[in-house]
Amino acid sequence: MKFVNFVKYRDLDRIASARPAHVAYADGLRAQGKLAIGGPLMDDQGRRIGLLFVYEAASRDEALAFAREDPFTLANALHGYEISEWRLRGANVDLLIDANRAAHRNGGENMQSRLFSNYAKYAADKSRLETVRPAHWAYDQKLKSVGKLALAGPFTNDEGGLFVYNAVSREVAMSYLKQDPFDLEGVFADCELLEWLIEGLNPDLLSIDLSSGKE
Repeated sequence: MKFVNFVKYRDLDRIASARPAHVAYADGLRAQGKLAIGGPLMDDQGRRIGLLFVYEAASRDEALAFAREDPFTLANALHGYEISEWRLRGANVDLLIDANRAAHRNGGENMQSRLFSNYAKYAADKSRLETVRPAHWAYDQKLKSVGKLALAGPFTNDEGGLFVYNAVSREVAMSYLKQDPFDLEGVFADCELLEWLIEGLNPDLLSIDLSSGKE
């Protein structure tokens, strides 16, 4: 099972102090097949303000343990954490590999894809969700066909979802979000669109093509 950890930084000094231990911890989780992808979230001024991780865990309790044991959490550098079980409906692994900063440390960063995560919460009216879902799925397929969607899927409780766009800027990524039938029809009650810097990737845990499966 996959679990999304979406969290904001609380204390930047503590973040800086704990970063080496955090990076080592994340690398260890990936090596164990427990972390599919992760990296910092950026605001509009390019400042790191949080992180987004996707864990591979046998249970919610295990995913919570991963979050609690992160050196950032132990250093009290985060505003808690929000763990949501996530149904990965599709991934463009080539885009994710291209965006992986850990694989580009020897130069060529200007060739990387820019990714923007839409961490969305759905409206309470689930009947609208079910009605609009087919159009949303078709829209995802359209974005995928032109290389504009890297990851997509709902939370298993149908309270929201995570959708990751490939775009040259936040404004362009926002245009993709605004054209989504979920946004046009009021399914998205709240969206937080932030640039996501991928700093580690386990492609084997994300090898689902966006053209297959059901949401």
